Amino acid sequence: MTFDDIPRSAWTSGGRILAQHDARATYYLSGDLCGRVLEGREHYRREDVKAMVAEGHEIGSHLFHHLSTLSLSAARIRREIVQNDQFLQEVTGLALGPQSFAYPYGEISIAAKWLCNHRFKSSRSVMAGLNSAGTDSDQLRILPIDNAFADPAGFVSILQTAAQNSAWVIALAHGVDDTGHPYSCPPRAAGDPAIPGKGSRSGHPNRERSDERALGPAPVRGWSLMG
Repeated sequence: MTFDDIPRSAWTSGGRILAQHDARATYYLSGDLCGRVLEGREHYRREDVKAMVAEGHEIGSHLFHHLSTLSLSAARIRREIVQNDQFLQEVTGLALGPQSFAYPYGEISIAAKWLCNHRFKSSRSVMAGLNSAGTDSDQLRILPIDNAFADPAGFVSILQTAAQNSAWVIALAHGVDDTGHPYSCPPRAAGDPAIPGKGSRSGHPNRERSDERALGPAPVRGWSLMG
């Protein structure tokens, strides 16, 4: 299970549901979203990140500012990664960095993919699909369970196909609530991705008008974030 951006309900509701199932998730966060209210939704707080780490969840990087890598230079992407790591280290008190990355908006530039390949163990896209031995680890695929994209009728067959082929399913949501927000899943879906809600498609949230757990050791592939 993975969550992007971390509307606070992903932790206050989603985290509680995961605990009931003794399950862990990867929370991909952007430091700039901490404590903010966007589109009427409060996002995670610093104390939430500390609690996520304490309960064994993985914290992944989503750049410090929630920006498409298609709009950024290679140098800016690198700075964004470094800044997000520094934010996480400040919040958690751990001299560690995330091992996983998720591309904001799922938009992937050549520079971003190269940098992520050399920095992270894996990077996640928003392309739907299953993951297997031959899947590009710098462009992992997802099973979307947000209301905007959920397809309950097809989920059972997808999960059956995954089991038959020893494939890896990465469920993705943003918030966890019953508001019907296009970028939330209902609470029952966070505990059982086979029964998410439905909704109409819409634009990505937070496009502003302006398997290691917790924090894995950084860096692991090529260039130092601390240098």
